[in-house]
Amino acid sequence: MEVTSWRTIPLGVIAVYVVHRYFTIYHTLKNIPTVGPSGFFTTYSGIFDFFKNANSIFEEGYRKVFKIYTVTGWRLYASGRARLADAKKAADDELSFIDAANEGLQAEFTLGPEIAWDPYHVATVRGPLTRNLTTIYPEMREETVASATDHIPLSEDWVEVPAMEGLMKMVSRISNRMIVGLPLCHNQEYLDINVKYTMQVITNALLLRMLPHSLRPFVAKVVCSTHYSYRRIKKIIGPMLQERLDNDEQFGKSYAGRPNDFISWLLDTAQGSQRTIRDLCVRILALNFAALHTTTMTVTHALFDLATNPQYIDPLREEVEAITKEHGWSKASLQKMKKLDSFMRESTRMWGLSPVSSGRLVMKEFTFSNGQVVPPGYILNFIARSIHRDEANFENPLEFRPFRFSDMRDEEGQGVFHSFVTLEPDFVLFGIPNRHACPGRFFAAVEIKGILAHLITTYDFKTEDGQRPKNIEFGEGFSPNPKAKLLFRKRRL
Repeated sequence: MEVTSWRTIPLGVIAVYVVHRYFTIYHTLKNIPTVGPSGFFTTYSGIFDFFKNANSIFEEGYRKVFKIYTVTGWRLYASGRARLADAKKAADDELSFIDAANEGLQAEFTLGPEIAWDPYHVATVRGPLTRNLTTIYPEMREETVASATDHIPLSEDWVEVPAMEGLMKMVSRISNRMIVGLPLCHNQEYLDINVKYTMQVITNALLLRMLPHSLRPFVAKVVCSTHYSYRRIKKIIGPMLQERLDNDEQFGKSYAGRPNDFISWLLDTAQGSQRTIRDLCVRILALNFAALHTTTMTVTHALFDLATNPQYIDPLREEVEAITKEHGWSKASLQKMKKLDSFMRESTRMWGLSPVSSGRLVMKEFTFSNGQVVPPGYILNFIARSIHRDEANFENPLEFRPFRFSDMRDEEGQGVFHSFVTLEPDFVLFGIPNRHACPGRFFAAVEIKGILAHLITTYDFKTEDGQRPKNIEFGEGFSPNPKAKLLFRKRRL
């Protein structure tokens, strides 16, 4: 009798799964249109189609609210200005950005509960970091020059450089010059831990989302590297962090020689358990996760665009050299580089970081202005690429026009609009234009522009065959080709 009952368990599990799928397809989400297969069994074939043809699927659903079955289950999507405006006005208890980010990244497991449930560092990014960009830029500039020289040789002959790998090393050093300062931003073991951790978070989050909620804590203990990375990074930066904590305790927060860096800004507001080695280490890992991958992808796309459109290099060089000759290298100088800023925005408009922008977790039944209702418990994603390539938003949207936005800014009354960091309904690289837009976009813009300005005035570069390396696309995933190489040499005047 006991054996028989054990044998019925798999059948019971299957029965529960079948009932759940039936209820989801034909009840919970029945009023939301499906793009792709919608049958009880045929939805599985849609998983493979989504991995291969996500862009065409997104285009089919553009300006609608719709659902797609993916490897992580049903996902909801919305697009178009009207739906974006609805989401912008929604309260956090209707559509939640924080809960969507935690679910999408499985943050409690991949980044740590400190990041998921107490993200006080976000206010530090939005406030002190942004306010201090003018002050810290000379150090960023110094690190830009030094890291470029170390990873892209100033050779008279063409040298082959793995583009994304080399740029990741540069971005890692520049970002950590601000986070932990010298000499730790040159510690290769420390930098390697952060780069590897960044990729592990993305991979592990996808794996965990494929599993039932009940299994995630157990699998996370096996696959997630947060504690392992913390222990490794603590050995390297723990003594420095303890010294900083001790100095604050002994001398206060205004002692002579207190570093003006991200750690100090964190300690300015940290309280209780936030003022521990573990908490600070986990936040430094999380900051690197947020900064490294996205910035590297953006710079890589821009360099690929420049290398395959060399006719635009001279106008950019002329702008950079004219401004730096008169004003030197500073944050204010970078802000004057409208053509370079436009090039960055156009490159990200064309390619972006993903076909979708930041999502929202539906906290309670939400009704769009067109009457479409979405149920609670699902992440609602917003399609960025279709917005960026909409003829209603941009003239000839599939044409790469690097000075599209600088020309717009030259028009009367448009000078403060259309910059790389400006939030607008037709440009959602940094999320929906509201209070939850990316807080680190100002730092990222300074870092990206500083890197590009230095590279185009210091090096000649080209692709191996004159063609733009093909991007890697897989469902919502999107990246410049990580194996592609660029050829560099010292600029010939």
